[in-house]
Amino acid sequence: MIINISDVWDAAADNHTKYLAEVIESGLKLLSNSTLDRQIYQFIIDNIETINGGTASDLKLCINDYNLRFGSSLLRACAAEKLKIIFDYSDFSKKSGKPWTAYNLCMLAKYQVCSYCQLVFTGTCLPDEENQGYRPPIDHYYGKAEYPFLALTLSNFVPCCEKCNGSQMKGMIDFSEIPHLNPLLDEETIDFVLTPQNPDNDSFTELISLSLPKSSYLLTLRVKKNEALSKASIRTFQLKSRYKDYSGQAYHLAKVMRGMSARLDMHREILECETSIEDYLEFEPEDYKTVPYGKARICIAKQFGALPD
Repeated sequence: MIINISDVWDAAADNHTKYLAEVIESGLKLLSNSTLDRQIYQFIIDNIETINGGTASDLKLCINDYNLRFGSSLLRACAAEKLKIIFDYSDFSKKSGKPWTAYNLCMLAKYQVCSYCQLVFTGTCLPDEENQGYRPPIDHYYGKAEYPFLALTLSNFVPCCEKCNGSQMKGMIDFSEIPHLNPLLDEETIDFVLTPQNPDNDSFTELISLSLPKSSYLLTLRVKKNEALSKASIRTFQLKSRYKDYSGQAYHLAKVMRGMSARLDMHREILECETSIEDYLEFEPEDYKTVPYGKARICIAKQFGALPD
């Protein structure tokens, strides 16, 4: 995870809460008076406030309760099949004429960038007569196969890119068993620094002056805190190698940022035109979460003195 998006669904929360309440009400009516169905009914009732309206930090308690009640035996498998019918993500995710679907949800997302990598736009277009429509994949931070009762829980939805959600990266990794940074919960703990490819041979002065050839620099990731979860996220989403490809652009941005104060003064005093750091970043600094590579660009601006650290 590169950026925290804990407020990504704020505009959608009321609509989704209403939708899920109706889903749960209808699903409970499908349950019989069998022993298993009574257990499922009681589990849902006891955890309903977490399943529908709970925060990301609440979900692990719900998972623990599920594990205690249903264990890892045939009972769990049977319960999971019934829960999949009640919390039917496939129906929610497909295109339809229903008033609330995954497409409607993603249209209200505050951020249109993958939070796991921040490399890819994740925009949405509702299907209509002219367009088939598209939306980003919605990752279930806690997998819907393992925990089907969270298949429609808003605080378990992470809009992301296909690569991060695919088999080469997150795939079937169970984040409840192997903890990673949660974009809906955890603070941002991964920063970026432009460094020499060969720090033992290249001096600090050469780094700051950017006097070495572009190929001598590498965009690297630095973990500030929460080391275990941060390193797990870097490893799973292969962030080190993916950001390495941005080293050239980071070098050119650093050259611009290094003399930013003097450049802005020159524009104002000699050219009589007002420019700002936003003109070079191509976004307001506080909006870094809204564009690909936004966090990396902000870190470079701070490293080379264009923004306060």
